Amino acid sequence: MRWGAAMAIRGLLVNSAFDPARVKIMVEAYECACRELNLAAARIDPLTELIAFKILELTKDEVSPTPKAICERALRELGVLTH
Repeated sequence: MRWGAAMAIRGLLVNSAFDPARVKIMVEAYECACRELNLAAARIDPLTELIAFKILELTKDEVSPTPKAICERALRELGVLTH
């Protein structure tokens, strides 16, 4: 896992109770969302933090989430993905 590349979500996951597999899904979904929006995943600003919070919110309750599905759902719910 590339913690340095996913700074906004890293801050939310440090000391979290999520298992390593769930953390990996969250980081991959976050990196996917940043790629879709042409954002640098390493930047920390209100937009990347909003994306990180949405991914955390969506992933914590999913039974068997996939990074791509979480990424797409997060972007749809944030109103930046229409397909």
